[in-house]
Amino acid sequence: MRVTGTDAAARIVDRAKRERRGALVFTIGTGCCESTAPFLYEDFWPGPDSEQVGEVHGVPVYAPEYLRALYPADDSVVIDVVDDLAESMSIETEYGCRFILRDGSGSQLEGRDREDCDVPSAVSALRSRGPQELPEALRRVRMR
Repeated sequence: MRVTGTDAAARIVDRAKRERRGALVFTIGTGCCESTAPFLYEDFWPGPDSEQVGEVHGVPVYAPEYLRALYPADDSVVIDVVDDLAESMSIETEYGCRFILRDGSGSQLEGRDREDCDVPSAVSALRSRGPQELPEALRRVRMR
């Protein structure tokens, strides 16, 4: 997976760099409602299975293993910006816009068919994990 950004995205990142004091980072695939939307955060730790997959105007972009597995190394996506607003904790929403992903050809990735987004079972949260048991300390807990 290789991630770059458009000039429009770079302008928003530049504005955030001027107005923020902390370290900026993009993360993809960690949102609750728009799970593959790019999010720009300040002083954010992307998580233990996330790796850097690119950068936008000097800001690193991280993606978790399940998302990286969907894109062979030569596949690319582009972070762009649109004026549509969405509820988000991503920094750019303060500026009246939001980041989106586009494929390497510039097409927006939202609304893709499910078969295009099959997650390999090796990294899926839905994979079988065998029998699950509560830890001993929790087995004795009584709730009222």
